[in-house]
Amino acid sequence: MTDFKKLLKQYWQLGLLVLVVIVLITVISAMGGDSRLVGSSYSNAANGYSHWYQMMIDRGVKINRWQKSFPKLAQSPEYEQGVTLLQVQPQLEKLLITNQQQEWVIKGNTLIILGVDAPAEDIPFQQDLESPQGKIRIETSRRFRSNINRNKFLKDADRVAILQDRSGSVIIQFKLAKGRIMIATTPYIAANAYQDFQPNHDLLSELVTKDRQQILVDEYIHGYTDRKPVIDPKTGDVKTDDQSSDNNDTLSYLASTPLIVVFINLLLGILVLAWQQNRRFGKVVIPKPPEVDNSEAYIQALGGVLRQANSSEFVLQNIGKAEQLSWQQKLGLGKERLVESQALITAWENQTQLPTDDLRSVLQLTAEARRLTANELMIWLTKIREIDRQLGLRL
Repeated sequence: MTDFKKLLKQYWQLGLLVLVVIVLITVISAMGGDSRLVGSSYSNAANGYSHWYQMMIDRGVKINRWQKSFPKLAQSPEYEQGVTLLQVQPQLEKLLITNQQQEWVIKGNTLIILGVDAPAEDIPFQQDLESPQGKIRIETSRRFRSNINRNKFLKDADRVAILQDRSGSVIIQFKLAKGRIMIATTPYIAANAYQDFQPNHDLLSELVTKDRQQILVDEYIHGYTDRKPVIDPKTGDVKTDDQSSDNNDTLSYLASTPLIVVFINLLLGILVLAWQQNRRFGKVVIPKPPEVDNSEAYIQALGGVLRQANSSEFVLQNIGKAEQLSWQQKLGLGKERLVESQALITAWENQTQLPTDDLRSVLQLTAEARRLTANELMIWLTKIREIDRQLGLRL
């Protein structure tokens, strides 16, 4: 009987602990919010678009939300042509235009995508760029370069930069037959956080209304879907799925939320404790102390000394030469000795067809071996990492 009481007490302690964990997870999840709502016209958060959407309605613009998949939009006769679809990506995504999207645009429609990934440039993160609507506040260092046209659907498209600076373009338009595709490096051009920057809102308004088409805002990518009608078998009334009692029972709710995982784990834990009566599965294993890696310790100590002495010249000479030998080998120039910088640049151009600006900059600083500031050294190392990545993708 004593063992039973002891086991029961342990179950109560375990249940209380699990309850506390569930409450903490619920609170943290509520505070964090749903990342899919970034860019949604339903969201009143700083990264939402509810203010801009309401502004369009107040101006008398006919604008609607689209809450179905793109294939359903392309297959709908009502939206076959003369439509502008605005997609504000919840997070930065690489430019990917499907065959169905291309065919839909060619018919005379406009596709606007905010939040297309692009390379980060060595420029201030926050800038005010000139436009016909006024100064546009931009908070991103990402810019489209000339090689954006390498996308197979956009090779022959007419390209026009709508918003740009010396480092590249923030918004680009591509003309495909009767339609257009517009892309932007930032999803926050007219977000709620920019309510005090009216030119930002006016710019996006101009983009979606310039063709005088039907305007749709894609909310499907933010998790919103149109409810399906459900016929009550008893009364014959048509209800939405949220009114259907079949879909609102407790088990269905738990099955559709992450809480079901917590309850399953709790149940398994109780079963294991009951089976083993809280006994250990084996003898206690004392962990061995971690072995000291002398080479790693030496490298860390040397790095600390070099940083303290600001000896960036040593880093430039050794890392720069080692990377150059690696690039030579990948480009077929051998690695027995360093070749001339121009020979390496020429091989890069011929085999990768990519810009040589970063490579020239790295080779020049390696040859000079001058002292750099911490920021300059980080930029130099970032360019080396980008060159390695491009070589890995191309060769």
